[in-house]
Amino acid sequence: MTVYEEALCAVNFRESNHIPAVFSMTGLMYSRLAGIPDNEYYADPAKMLQTQLWYHVQMPEVYTFPGIWPDFGAMAELGGMGARVAFSEDAPPYMVGHIFDDLDDINKFNPPDPRRAEFTAMNLAFLKYFNEHIPEKYKKEYGFIEGHLFCGGPGEIAALALGYDKFFYAVYDYPELIHQLLRKITDFVKEYLRAQMEIVGPAKRIYVWDHIPGMLNRGIYAEFVHPYLCEVFDFVRDAEIKVFHNENNYPHLMDLVAKVPCNVCHIGPKHDLLETKNVLRKCVMGNLHPIADLLEASDQELQQRCKEMIKTAGKGGGLWLSTAGGMAPQTSMHTLKLIAEIARETETGE
Repeated sequence: MTVYEEALCAVNFRESNHIPAVFSMTGLMYSRLAGIPDNEYYADPAKMLQTQLWYHVQMPEVYTFPGIWPDFGAMAELGGMGARVAFSEDAPPYMVGHIFDDLDDINKFNPPDPRRAEFTAMNLAFLKYFNEHIPEKYKKEYGFIEGHLFCGGPGEIAALALGYDKFFYAVYDYPELIHQLLRKITDFVKEYLRAQMEIVGPAKRIYVWDHIPGMLNRGIYAEFVHPYLCEVFDFVRDAEIKVFHNENNYPHLMDLVAKVPCNVCHIGPKHDLLETKNVLRKCVMGNLHPIADLLEASDQELQQRCKEMIKTAGKGGGLWLSTAGGMAPQTSMHTLKLIAEIARETETGE
């Protein structure tokens, strides 16, 4: 089986002797592992693609999500809707000003066409470059680019656009305005996905990041985040891999998240791995602690932790051995290779 077929096998809960290691790789890690300054990495699609290809040459046996992709983090959607974005020499792009200064601005807000808005248009231009220049083997063997989509969830985009403080009090004091904002953002995200599909074809895989559920109680999540998150995934319902990325901990929401029409859930370090897999009834991605396991543990301790996870939750598929969310920038290639080696060598029945 190809690396992609192994990952898909786990998603579909097909029995296998081994579970795959799958890493969530973004520009933060690609640039640092390759020693490329951020201001060079994010400025040039050729440099970005070359850097990501370099990584996959070093780690050919590991599937990655979102894979080879023109990643600007949350800034494509936020910048596209009007946030001020800064690029620095030693950090990924970041927001330096919210979209809304006042809640009343929501009434006047009309999301632009993502094909023409500055930052989404730039991301789409990079995507077109990637589609035209990625070596064919990475499309055939890894499923990269073709049908591959990436976006933020409406809940976290709304909180970032407004400011978390305003969002958190407005769900109580101005719920109608927040629903209006979420409606507009959801429509913008779906149009952005449609624009991506105009380049890469019909949806086959999607990665949706939205960390805000772990910050909310059940009632607020159920009313203000869940329906819009479900709508985004339902928009690409025929995709064969649909990843919900959220390294926040959300054990209090698992019965609700189980109803989200995705089939892979990236989980935080405080989740019980087997319980989460059983309750969600989805493939679970995780949940090695990015600091305690990847930076502070010895090789022997990390090896033991990985084996325990595989033995506990690997049988019957439904597990991607991975980190509990994004990695710390100090994470080494040695550590990633060690995790991949343990996944290959450890049988689920051991």
